[in-house]
Amino acid sequence: MLDIENVNGIIIAPDGSFCKFGVYSDAPLEELTDINFHDSSFRMEVSNTKWFKKLKRKLNIIYNDDNIHKQGISWAADGVELLIHGGDGAGEFYGVIVPLHLSNPQKMLFENNYNFLKNQIIKNDVYFEAVVIDDEGNYADEGLLFGLDNFYDRMGLQISNKRIR
Repeated sequence: MLDIENVNGIIIAPDGSFCKFGVYSDAPLEELTDINFHDSSFRMEVSNTKWFKKLKRKLNIIYNDDNIHKQGISWAADGVELLIHGGDGAGEFYGVIVPLHLSNPQKMLFENNYNFLKNQIIKNDVYFEAVVIDDEGNYADEGLLFGLDNFYDRMGLQISNKRIR
């Protein structure tokens, strides 16, 4: 389940397996700890796991402690998705950095989680944005997509039951 509501992020491998990291908090900056930041929580909870080490070897991806958002762009060129829960001047958001060509397991994961993601977006009054990356690590098309439905349409994802509670 792509439950992004209470975590900082989810990294999704081409085989559809995924790993969540961090604890999202909208507390004031001075009250946050390492577990509440994307980079530090990723280092603490994912970077040294067997799952991630195997993924790095299998895909030949590089992890160099750089900013997780920059890492996500280079990973997307190798087929890895990064789903982020964050906040900025415009408010709280769920964002995804995705490869231009999703694997079938990644497609199925998103197709099976449409209603769940949509309900989280509505319940938490957040916005959704997607960055699509081509095989060379560049922005594909217009760069940013806003809205979950626009993302699903652009990526050719099927929505089996578009009923939202």
